[in-house]
Formats: sequence, structure tokens, C-alpha cells
Amino acid sequence: MSKDMENKYIGIKNKFYISQFIINSMFAIFAVLTVVFWLFCWSDYNDNKLLKNGIEVEAEIVDTREIDIRPDDSHTIERAWVCIYLYVAPDGTRYSGEVGQFSQKRYAVEHLGEKVTIVIDPTDGYSTYGTLDGIAYYQKFSFTHLVLAYVFTGLLCISAYLLFYRVIYRNKLNSKILKQLDGRFVNNCIKQGEVTKVLKWIVCYVKVKYQDESGLMREKWARSWFTRKEAKFLQQKKIITIIPYKNTYGILEEMSATKHDQ
Repeated sequence: MSKDMENKYIGIKNKFYISQFIINSMFAIFAVLTVVFWLFCWSDYNDNKLLKNGIEVEAEIVDTREIDIRPDDSHTIERAWVCIYLYVAPDGTRYSGEVGQFSQKRYAVEHLGEKVTIVIDPTDGYSTYGTLDGIAYYQKFSFTHLVLAYVFTGLLCISAYLLFYRVIYRNKLNSKILKQLDGRFVNNCIKQGEVTKVLKWIVCYVKVKYQDESGLMREKWARSWFTRKEAKFLQQKKIITIIPYKNTYGILEEMSATKHDQ
């Protein structure tokens, strides 16, 4: 077994953070779950109205209709057929909707003329296939849906902050700081800072005392996140390389990493 040493950039020149991937994934997942549970809440709201105002009636299947479906979230579009029910109330109001889903039209056609139970809401002309007992059963989950909708909305807000500030804004700022290294007077932008404090949590924060671009001494937390190993390295090194930029700075360091090869 051989051991080779390689240098690993930490701070603003580290192009990829696993935390960025996690934040992007969290935002996408919480966005989907937020939409899903608010849709559940909307459905629960309609069901609650049906429980208050709904009337069970018998409708007749009068037609079939072809629809497009995407099975198992695939990109392939398949054909299916549904039955169309119709109920005409004594006041002349027509209630119509879909029921069932069949892989072939002939299976749907077999149900023409059959009677099905639906629930209508005379106050707004809405109807749905099913019974009041069935609606009441699923209504038991409405509170859970509402709680989860609020929970995932909160998590979405947190992940949105992390995405737009910790990923998008920070990457943009780091890019501006690094542009100074491409200038002619590189030594003018690179300075030394002193690590004065390290805060270790899920991620680690590093506080640095340094001289800003105007010559004033400042002591500020670095906005970048660090692993415990990186934070320990910076704390032990004490005097580190930084690039001041306006009211902030970027840490520019390399640490040796051991690579094991069989």
C-alpha cells in the first residue's frame, strides 16, 4: 500500500461542496411535498363542503372518453379510457364527471347505461364519484394533511434561504473574489488573517481577524462552511491566507490530503 499526498483547496477555491448538492436536493424535495400536501388540503376543503352540503344521488354512465396517462412517472404516454357519468337535477342543473380507468375502450363501453352513486353540491354545482361515508373516512386525514403542508412549507422556506444565499449568492460572491486573483497585482489582494475562534456544529464556522481593503482591522466570521477536519486545520495553522472583498473576505488555503492506493 502506498500513500501519496495531494493538495485540497478549502475556502473560496473549493469548486464543489457536498452541502450544495444536499441543499439543492432538499429544495426540490420540499417544493414537491409542499405542492402535494397543499393540493391535499384543497381536496379536503372541497370534501368538507360536500359533507356539509352534499347529497347522494344516482347518475348514469352515458359516454366514454380517451385520455393520456404517464404510468409510473415515465416519459412514455399511454392511452386509457374513462367513463362519463351524468346526473340532471330537478332544477335542470347538470352534474358530470369521470369514473373508472380502462386500458381498452371496449372495457369502458361495457359500463354504458350503468348507475353509479355520486355526491353533488347544489350550492356550487360540484360533483364527485363516491359516497358521503367514503368522503367522511378520508376527511379524517385532513388535519394531518394541513399540519404536513405547514411543516413542508416551513422547510421549503428554510431550504430556499439556504439555496439562494448559501449556494447561489455565495458562489457569485466567491466568483467575484477570485476574479481579483486574475489581475496583474495579485499580491495586493492576498493578505494574512488570524483565526481567533472556531464554532463546531453540523457545519463549522471560522472567525478571522484581518485587515480589510481600507486598512482597518476587523474580526468577522467567514461566511463559508467548513468540515470539522478543515476547521481543525485552519485553527491549528492560526495564520491563514485570505482575500478581503468589500465588507467580507474569502479564505484561500490548501490542506494536504492522504490518498491510499492498493
